Parts: sequence; structure tokens; C-alpha cells
Amino acid sequence: MDRNLAGSAGTSPPDPAVGRVCPLDLSPLAPVVFATPAEVADAARRARRAQRAFSELTTRERIALLRKAARAMLARRHEIMEIVRVETGKVDIEALFNEALGPLDAVHAWTKIVTRHTARETVRLNPVSFPGKSAFVDMLPRGVVGVIAPWNFPVAGLYRAVIPALMTGNAVVVKPSPHAPASTAWFVEVLASVLPADVVGVVQGGADVGEALIGSGIDACVFTGSPAAGRKVRMQCAERGIPSSIEMGGKDPAIVLADCDLRRTVAGITSWALNNAGQACGAIEIAYVDRAIADAFVERLASVWKSLRAGPGPRGEVDVAPLANRRQFEIVTQHVEDARARGAGLVCGGRPTGTGLWYEPTLLDHCTEEMHVIRDETFGPVLAIVRVDGVSDAVALANQSRYGLGASLWTRDVDRAQRIAERLLCGVVTINNHALSGAIPDLPWTGTRETGFGVANSRHALATFVRPKTTVVDRSSGFELYWLPYDRGLFDLGEALSDAQIMALDRAWKLPLLLAQRVRRVKRFFAA
Repeated sequence: MDRNLAGSAGTSPPDPAVGRVCPLDLSPLAPVVFATPAEVADAARRARRAQRAFSELTTRERIALLRKAARAMLARRHEIMEIVRVETGKVDIEALFNEALGPLDAVHAWTKIVTRHTARETVRLNPVSFPGKSAFVDMLPRGVVGVIAPWNFPVAGLYRAVIPALMTGNAVVVKPSPHAPASTAWFVEVLASVLPADVVGVVQGGADVGEALIGSGIDACVFTGSPAAGRKVRMQCAERGIPSSIEMGGKDPAIVLADCDLRRTVAGITSWALNNAGQACGAIEIAYVDRAIADAFVERLASVWKSLRAGPGPRGEVDVAPLANRRQFEIVTQHVEDARARGAGLVCGGRPTGTGLWYEPTLLDHCTEEMHVIRDETFGPVLAIVRVDGVSDAVALANQSRYGLGASLWTRDVDRAQRIAERLLCGVVTINNHALSGAIPDLPWTGTRETGFGVANSRHALATFVRPKTTVVDRSSGFELYWLPYDRGLFDLGEALSDAQIMALDRAWKLPLLLAQRVRRVKRFFAA
């Protein structure tokens, strides 16, 4: 999660003209001009005007525009790889696979979801209870969707919100993180070059701009960030009566059982703990390891981690990226120091390296619940190892977390793992892998507790972008029996209907007679 997104501590980030540096070498980056409240309001107004015509396009026409934009992004992928590399420090392979490679795949996947789940639904009505009547439900765009974006995946993090929002006929205004303004702006600018004017826009800034965007009259909001900021966004949206999808962090555990395939488990946990330098809401931050194999697991894991390359070097020869900003570097440093002071064993790493915001891949063994690396989101290249006495111990500890995004189980007994998965209080469980569903649009990405109740991906996320509208058509020419006037005959009819439903035949036999009397009564009343 973006820990400073929209001001996670309730304050704006420093002046953008001061202190923004490249994580690779601390060289200064160009300042970004923050939007004024008036500019935010104007962006929302222009988006609303543009949305009316955009929503009148067919879904197929909107999909064609988004495919064109996605192809342009792929053709220009080296542009965004360089922007992301300089702005967030991603290594080239991660910039390619995590950010640049996926827009067209995302459009194809959302095409299937949107066309399948937003088509008009005809609802069959009981012809006896509702004679002459038919009904259907349309899914209509909300209007203008505000997206408050993260810095850890400043392009790919937008696929889950911006693409389905536009595909369903909304206009979108994006507020990038102040830590990755250029990367997110590039994505918006490529979209804007293809879409009708003002259908998608960007406003730069910190907490005050995020608040102004929510207050600008938008119709829905998608937020990815810290719990502190997410709670404020959720409250602001609730006060204005607009739907919101809020994702507020993760502290994903891996539960390593004694019968796991040790080589695959070490490889998988290494990759999911250190991808993007651990700066992912679905990164593995804790490994609950069965004591029976803990020594062998730690020894093998340490051997691999000590061989990984972190620090400045020739491009393509780095395995672990630097931290993306100074604040995150400070958090990682503090968590490691706290763990060591409270008795954790430093297996490897634990130090900055190079001249930028690089930090060695760090393994901490014998960690306990009072440490920040167990309680709080570290969001860095750090894995805390907790030795446990079997499955029940591991599940209990995992379920005590403040967060509830994902978890993984590593074992050869897949059937048993599925039963264990039912006991984990989180939104996503993966067996013998981790978090890969985050890149699968058909599967919901969601959580519990302080992770928030938002849903990204799948048909379950569409409620943020569309609202149902019911239309009922009545082709009857007569009168409804329950219409006015109210009298004893209508009451008796209701009693007989109730008796008929519970098969009280000694009383329900009156139903045909009462129906005929009611028909005559209504006709006489309205003929007068």
C-alpha cells in the first residue's frame, strides 16, 4: 500500500518542489505542480460534461477505444519503463512485467466481465401474482469516478479501477500519489489521447487534493493506501453518500507446513517477499514455519537471499529494487531495528547499501508478536520468521493480524490445505503459491479487518462503477385488486390468501368468492 497516499498521517506531503529524489541514486527529480481546489473542481465538472456523451456510446465502442489505448501503451512501453524506473526505482524486469506488459490483457479480461455482467437482465414475474407485467434491470454508469492511486504500482495499480470504470461508461479523474506523479500521469495521458476530451483526467497533489476530489461531486471513489488515510476517505465518501472501494494494506503470512516441498517453498516465498522490494500489499511479510523443519528452511532461505543482488549495478543485474521513497526507507529501517532490539535473530541483510534507497534483503528469525515486523505493515525487503507448533498455532497467529488481505499455505497435502484455508480470516488464500490472483481480473481481490472491505477485480467489483435500474412494464387493462378503496372485503381477501399459503384449507376455500367480490367492488368504485 502507499503509506503516504492522500496523506496517510493526516497531513500533506512536503512541498513537491523540495525533496523528491530518484531512489536509485538520490538525484533530484523535477517538481510537480499540485492542483488547486478550483482546478480539482473544474476537472470534475469537465469530466461530468464529457461523461454524458461517453455513456451513450455502446459498450463495444468503448471497448474498441480502450483496446486502441492499450495497444498504444504497449508500443510505448519503454517510455513508461524508464519513467517508473527513475521515479520508483523498479528494476527493468519488474517495470516490464509488473507495469508495462498488462494493459491489453486487462482490457480483454474486463471485456468479458463487463459484457457478461452488465447486460440487460430480464426478470420473469409470476403471471398469477403479476398478470400482464414484465420487468428488466439495466446496469448504468455511476457518472464520475475518482481514483486515488498508489505509488507502489503506479500504472498496473490502475488497471483494476480505471479500465472497468471507463468500459462501463463512467468518466474518471485520477489523483496520483505524490511519490509517483509522472508514472500515473503517463497512463492517463495515453488514455486521454484516444478517448473523447475530458473523459479521463488527472489532478496532482497530496491529502488536500484527495479531499477536494471527493468533495468535487464525484459519484464513486476507489482508494488504495494506508489504513489511516483509507478510514478518512471512507468517512468522507459516506458523508457524501457515494460508494467507495477502499483497500488499506496487508500483512500477508505464509504458513509453511512440515511436509512442504522445501525447494519450491523457498523459491516461492523468496519471490513473493522480495518482488518490488516487498512494496506490495500482497507481499509475504511473515513466514509461520513448523518447528520440525524451521532450521532447514531458514538455512536454505538464507543461502538464497545472501546470493541476491541489491544495490546499484549494471541494469538487468539487480534482483531487488530500492525502496521507492525516503519515508518507506525509514519505516523499514525502524522495523528491523525494533525487531533486533526485541530479540529477533538477524540471519542476513539488515543494512542499507549503495548511495540510493537500497536495503539488503533481510531475514529475521525467532520473531514474536510484539515486534513491528509482525504487527505492522513493513512494506520492504524483509521477512519475519515465526516458529510455530503445527497448523493450529500458525492459523491462530495469522488470524490475530490487524490485516486480512491474503495468506498462503505451503504443503504437499493439497486436500488438507483446502480445509485449513477455510479457517483463515482473510480475503485471498493461495496454496503452494502466493497472491497471483491479484493479476487475474476474474477473481476478487479483497480482504477483512484493517485491509478494508473494498473489492478489486471480478464481477464483484462492478458495484462501484455501475448501479442497477429496474423498469417494470404493465400491459394490463383492468384494475389491481389491492388498489383503493380499502374495506373489509380487501382485508378478508388478504386473510384468505395467507391461509392458502399455509394450506389452511378450512378457511382458504373462500378465496375464489372473495376475489370475485373484490373485482366487482373495484370496478364499481372507479366507474362512479
